[in-house]
Order: sequence, then C-alpha cells, then structure tokens
Amino acid sequence: MPEVWGEREQLLDRIAKIVEYLMQKDTTYQYYLDKDKAIQMIFKYYFEKVSLEELKAMSDFKLTGFIEGDMMNLLLIEGEDDIDLKVTPYG
Repeated sequence: MPEVWGEREQLLDRIAKIVEYLMQKDTTYQYYLDKDKAIQMIFKYYFEKVSLEELKAMSDFKLTGFIEGDMMNLLLIEGEDDIDLKVTPYG
C-alpha cells in the first residue's frame, strides 16, 4: 500500500509542476483558472482513468501536451460559466 501512495504523490507532484509551468508560459491560464482546482481536477482524472504504469512510462513532453489540452478545456468551461452569468432571459 505505501508503494501506491508514493506513486500517487509522484503523479500529483508531476502534474503540479506541469500545470505551474504552463501557467507561467501562458498568462491566460493565470487569469482564468484557479491553479489548485486545475491540479485537483487533472490529477483526479488521470488517477482514475489512466494506469500508473502508463503514466510513469509517458514522457514529460507527451504528458505536458495532454495536460495543456485539459487546461484548455477547463478554460472553455470557465468561459461558459462567465457567459451563463452574463446572459439573462430578458437581456
């Protein structure tokens, strides 16, 4: 069991570093996404849907590409929430 916990922590650290790197690279992420929420959502998805062995074997370059796609999706979701708040049935 401690091995799984250690691998889980390694995955969380890896995802957090990539998210932080992408947020520094593109300020759009900084303005519209909550970093901690993004890390939690992305981690939860990968932990539940992808095997730890597959993630360990994946290069940082490839994982960064996947995470950047996930962050773009989160931006779209945040944008939809903003639109929903601004639009009323009577204009």
